[in-house]
Amino acid sequence: MKTVEKRDFIHSHLHRVKEPLINDIYEKMVSSINEILINESEEDIKRGDLISHESLKKEVLNWRSTK
Repeated sequence: MKTVEKRDFIHSHLHRVKEPLINDIYEKMVSSINEILINESEEDIKRGDLISHESLKKEVLNWRSTK
């Protein structure tokens, strides 16, 4: 079964799953997503894809003035 098919299957049957399993699935997904984000951040650092504090501060200040 391909990834898209697995996602569709999970989505279409999720309403049948009871809370203890939902909690377990949720915790595993959150953990996996956090791990992915950490790995992506580490790769950014290795590649030198960084933003200075001053650049970030200027960008945030620009966001505020657009409201």
